[in-house]
Amino acid sequence: MAKVHTLVVGQLQTNCYIIESKSHALIVDAGDESERILRFIKDLNAAPTQILATHTHFDHVLGVEEIRKATKTQFLIHPEDLPMLQSMQSRVRQFMGFEVPPPPKVDGYLKDGDLLRVGDETVRVIHTPGHSPGSVSLYGTGYVLTGDALFNQSIGRTDLPGGDLTTLLSSIKEKLFKLDDETVVYPGHGPETTIGDEKLANPFVGKAARFST
Repeated sequence: MAKVHTLVVGQLQTNCYIIESKSHALIVDAGDESERILRFIKDLNAAPTQILATHTHFDHVLGVEEIRKATKTQFLIHPEDLPMLQSMQSRVRQFMGFEVPPPPKVDGYLKDGDLLRVGDETVRVIHTPGHSPGSVSLYGTGYVLTGDALFNQSIGRTDLPGGDLTTLLSSIKEKLFKLDDETVVYPGHGPETTIGDEKLANPFVGKAARFST
């Protein structure tokens, strides 16, 4: 069974996840502090298989390029988030008021239903748009990495360019809430939760999901 390791990185306290199985590692949301992420993987003695982003907001990709170059590992995103990645520098300048490096190079694309192998683990890509057009969640054995779609007692912002509340609510209720209640949710920020807990108690989608079943 795979292990999910969490590193909280960058000024927005982004959860970078390392899915480890059989001396291999899948890197998800390398938002910053690339040297720390690389050191952690080295300490695990695990070979990186791929680098993924659940979406391409700057706080989820700033560490990607250095890791990509150091490990010669492919970086994959959903294609609908490519325009957002390409305009990252201007968006951060406009909305955050500071400068960031150029966006990382994309080596390939993810689509809904893709199956990714890391060691003995199979991770399924679930397209969960709403926070951004190309947001994805990553579903493995007993867990799901939800990026900024679903949080512990909250949901992702939809007031940024490309966000849409109706789409996000549909992604959560029609895709994520179809997973087993015991599934552990690893969000893009903050503490973990479970699908069952969010169905019951999430103030944005819990009540609606409960009454619709």
